[in-house]
Amino acid sequence: MPLTAADHLQAGLAEHRSGNLAVAARHYCKTLEQAPSDADAMHLLGLLLSEQGEHGRALTLLSRAVELRPNAVYLANLGLACRRAGDLEAAIAAYREALRLSPRHAPALGKLGRALIDAGRLEEAEQTVEQALAIDAFNPELYNVLGHARAVRKDYAQACAAFARAIALDPTFTEARGNLAAAMLHLGHAEACNGAWESAASIYGEARELAPDLATAWYHAGLAAMALNRPEEAGGHYRQALAREPAYAEAHNNLGHLQQATGDVKGAIESYERALAAQPGYIDARYNLALTLQNSGRISQAEAQYGVLLEHEPAHADALSNLAGVRLGQNRIEEAKRLLERALTHKPTHVDARWNLSLAHLATGDFARGWPLYETRIEHPAFPKREFACPRWQCEPLAGKRILVWAEQGLGDTIQFMRYLPPLAASGAHVIFEVQERLEPFLTPLLSSHPAIEVRARGVDVAPVDFHIPLLSLPGRIEGIPPVWQPGTVEAASFAELAGRKIGLCWGGHPHHVKGKHRSVPLAALAPLGTVPGLCFVSLQRGSQETELDALTGPWKPARVEAENGGIAELASVVAGLDLVITVDTMMAHLAGTLGKPVWTMLPFAADWRWMLDREDTPWYPSMRLFRQPAAGDWQAVIARMRAELAG
Repeated sequence: MPLTAADHLQAGLAEHRSGNLAVAARHYCKTLEQAPSDADAMHLLGLLLSEQGEHGRALTLLSRAVELRPNAVYLANLGLACRRAGDLEAAIAAYREALRLSPRHAPALGKLGRALIDAGRLEEAEQTVEQALAIDAFNPELYNVLGHARAVRKDYAQACAAFARAIALDPTFTEARGNLAAAMLHLGHAEACNGAWESAASIYGEARELAPDLATAWYHAGLAAMALNRPEEAGGHYRQALAREPAYAEAHNNLGHLQQATGDVKGAIESYERALAAQPGYIDARYNLALTLQNSGRISQAEAQYGVLLEHEPAHADALSNLAGVRLGQNRIEEAKRLLERALTHKPTHVDARWNLSLAHLATGDFARGWPLYETRIEHPAFPKREFACPRWQCEPLAGKRILVWAEQGLGDTIQFMRYLPPLAASGAHVIFEVQERLEPFLTPLLSSHPAIEVRARGVDVAPVDFHIPLLSLPGRIEGIPPVWQPGTVEAASFAELAGRKIGLCWGGHPHHVKGKHRSVPLAALAPLGTVPGLCFVSLQRGSQETELDALTGPWKPARVEAENGGIAELASVVAGLDLVITVDTMMAHLAGTLGKPVWTMLPFAADWRWMLDREDTPWYPSMRLFRQPAAGDWQAVIARMRAELAG
């Protein structure tokens, strides 16, 4: 027996409730074929089409249903369809008409509240929802809408209370649980901004329990764990966020930070690349990728990433400064200067850019510009922080004054720049020179000919002084380069048992120095020097690289000098007894140069600023010759040239 219009309507409603929308729509259409003016069928079909995004047909059917049978339910659903179609004013008008017909219709009040929130009329929205709750106090949907209104106006504590009430009324209310978790994240942010990271972590933990699939809750828990110095926990949280949202760019980026900090450079690069795949315009991730590539020696790839970044953000001072660092490492000094000047145009206080610009000027011999900028080092976080009861010297008259000059950098720097002390003493000052403990036994006799200069090891109490100054600030206050010290108090060690011209070798820089690997050459690579007749090589190497002597096989092996204490004073005695010192750019070069000993200094392609550019001599040490790599990493050419010089 054929179905009647009423049968089709009931069947369509049942299918609609079951989620079988296509079947439901067919039944509603059959109803309208048999009863073209059936308002219920029009209403239900219009509501279904609205759910499917067919806004035009939906509004036509719902409007016609309202014309045929005006009532609060039809009008409320017409308002819902208007809201879905983006016409908020029409939606609000439909809800108000529904409430005119049925003032206590709580669903219409709730829907009106949502529309008012979307329209930004938040106070009116809250009042409307509270009216609805006065009618239906146990409706979880209404509490959810109230919480939404409060969250939009950033009253997150009250929003949480409303969402929590919705969940208490319906523990299965997934939307309210997600909304409560999101509001709690905002409360966590407020705690984090106040530095209360433990509290923030606790709140983020509650949010994760409420909405375990909410990736942002896991991500922010990771932020809290990082702030609390719990890196393993943070990494776990970021991975949980990514398991829920694989394209979460910020989580990939922060995971990259953690991987980089633990030495997993490969993993960090992959994480930054995933962040950029998810969000190509993510400037922080691209910067982090470029910097990681630069630090791991993948220079061309780093340059490419900096190039892309600067196309999108030309004023990125960090990227400009870092790219300038790449150019400095390529000896492209003028390009580096231009990049640094651009960085400082955009951010005049950029410490690294000012510091690098000082090095670029000093490398080209432009001391007038270089030394003032070199003072930027004092602002760097890595600079040793010292507290003094007296002011730093700013060229005030020193006659009759006591001034403390304190060594601030490496041993070699102390030896190189102590030449500025006699001009200081000549101004009538009494100079207290605070040096590294290892240097004090060497420098005290060396400076004994200057009664106005007093050497003290770091940590030894000093009588009150009028001024203080870090050692490397003196070149910017004393004009020119004073002559190298001419010591007469270093007793030369005897090498009578060694035949031939005696040459000291130092092949390794400080292994923990940031540039140590560029200032070292394998001892075995120096073997060609041993093929020149009439030479006797002596090891000056100290530290872990000295063990390379034991690994040497073959006829050539530098003699090891047995040292009682390995002190610098004893090392100076050894150097003084040699005919020549060959060394990589380390403290040994400064020691030999200060002692006036002929010294050949092997320099990497992009050498430290103090050796300047393209020259074989140096104004710092008349007895020194410089042997530069012709290309990055090419020690072989340096060694071949030195061998030819020795053989000549």
